[in-house]
Amino acid sequence: MSMAARTVQPPALGPVPVPARRRHLDWRHWAVHAALLVAVVGSLYPFALMLLNSFKTDTEVLRNTAGWPIAPTLASYEALLTYEGSQVVRSFANSVLIATVSTLLAVFIAALAAFAFAKLRFRGRNVLFGALLATLMVPYEVTLPPLFIMFARLGWLNTYQVQILPTVASVFGLFMIRQYMLSIPDELLEASRLDGATPWQQFWQIVVPVSAPVLGAFAILHFIGMWNAYLWPLIVATSPAVKPIMTLLPTIRDPLIGFVTPWGMVMAGCVLVTVPLVAVFLMFQDKFMSGVVAGATKG
Repeated sequence: MSMAARTVQPPALGPVPVPARRRHLDWRHWAVHAALLVAVVGSLYPFALMLLNSFKTDTEVLRNTAGWPIAPTLASYEALLTYEGSQVVRSFANSVLIATVSTLLAVFIAALAAFAFAKLRFRGRNVLFGALLATLMVPYEVTLPPLFIMFARLGWLNTYQVQILPTVASVFGLFMIRQYMLSIPDELLEASRLDGATPWQQFWQIVVPVSAPVLGAFAILHFIGMWNAYLWPLIVATSPAVKPIMTLLPTIRDPLIGFVTPWGMVMAGCVLVTVPLVAVFLMFQDKFMSGVVAGATKG
């Protein structure tokens, strides 16, 4: 009897059972994503209403707040840009100037202070750093009366400097940048010192380039905070010549009636002040995220 090659068929396999632990993890995975989706929708919904209502007339905003514009129009934007002789344009330029100058000075001062507390050795360093951190627990509103009295006696009310100078010393920025600078090897600075580098050269030529991610992240955070500032400018900048856009928008009234709020113009103004922030974040989001994470974990 000849031996014939026989093909062995593998046994039929049924459906592989999914472990209970994996099913549990899959359920948690979908639950987390559903919660995040709800959070995203809830966060974007006000922005969608703001954008849609900016293309409506004041009457349609009141009658059709949550719907699509029936007859989209740019009348609100045109009225906004010509409001009180282009006061909105002037206030927008004021906000750009104040936020930009304050951000540049705040980043420079915070970086200098962070370098001193991270890399220089001097008596009382830790005590002074702890005292500065303790000021973060003082409510900002508590400091407003003495600051107002001080700048009023200096004659600085209704000026640009009164809106800039109180904001350039950021303890939060000092802490954030210092935590990042602690990760820079001391051997690198010691080698540069042996080569004849001064402390300023070490700071400007070595520490600042290495710390670019955290400096960029703090710059974005500070710019957003200055752009959205409301309470302090409301108190010290009542003149239209130096008033920022955030304090002007709530005071917009109908040019003809006077006491009626033109909601179409207000929504158009909200879009106007939101677009620069969104554009800045989208352009620098990689540096922002990397800087925030690095500043929070290093040190």
